[in-house]
Parts: sequence; structure tokens; C-alpha cells
Amino acid sequence: MTTAKRRALDGARHARIVETKHVQLARDRDADPRDVADKLADALDDDVGDDLLRLVFTACHPVLTTEARVALTLRLVGGLTTSEIARAFLVPEPTIGQRIFRAKRTLADARVPFEVPRGAERADRLESVLEVIYLVFNEGHVATRARA
Repeated sequence: MTTAKRRALDGARHARIVETKHVQLARDRDADPRDVADKLADALDDDVGDDLLRLVFTACHPVLTTEARVALTLRLVGGLTTSEIARAFLVPEPTIGQRIFRAKRTLADARVPFEVPRGAERADRLESVLEVIYLVFNEGHVATRARA
């Protein structure tokens, strides 16, 4: 009896949720596409909301190659060692060390300002930021060394 009662309650809840979602989808479908585009453009200009994520966006500057952006960000913002980054990229440690050194030098030579990107510039950096987040997660999951 208890199982049947709970299944009936779950079925009723599910039906209520489905109805709510259908109403929401119908409202979204009827919305003006320009309004949706404006909301997305406004979202790109919103504050990131997290200090560490702001630093990741700042470090992933487009003047660097994708590999250099990710390696530099993992080293400076993520706190990973050069050997951990080399394992993530499946390349020798000296290669990553040189990549990080060249990235720092490139940023200094280009006199890149230290600022959080906005709008389209943030969208250009998103792929690198997502790659950094994935590799930090991967390193945390694998845990190649104990952290204090």
C-alpha cells in the first residue's frame, strides 16, 4: 500500500512539473527572438560574479595561443605545477615550462592590460576558459599528488 501511495504521489508531482514546463516552453516559443538576443548580449556584459573565474578570463588573453593560455592559467590561477600541467597535455615538462615562460614574455611585450573582458571579447575567451576548468577538474579527479 505504501509503495502504491508513493508512486501515485510521484506521478502527480511529475504531471504537475510537466505541465509547468509545457507552459514555460510555450511562453519561450512565443517570445520575440530579438528579446532573447538582447538578453544574451546583456548576459555577456554581466559581472562574472566569482573572483577566481574573473582571473581565469583575464589570464586567457587572445594574444596567446590556446595552449599557452591554458598552460599559463593552470599555472598562475589554478596553482598546478609544471609537471601536472605537462601530464594534462601529455607533453614533456620542459615543453610546458617554455610555453609558460613564452606566454609571460608575450603578455609583457604586448603590454596587455590586466582587465576582465566584456561582451564579445569574453565570448572569444570562453573556449579557453572552459578548457582550463576541465583540466583543473581532471587534475582534481586524478589527484596526481596530495594537496594540503
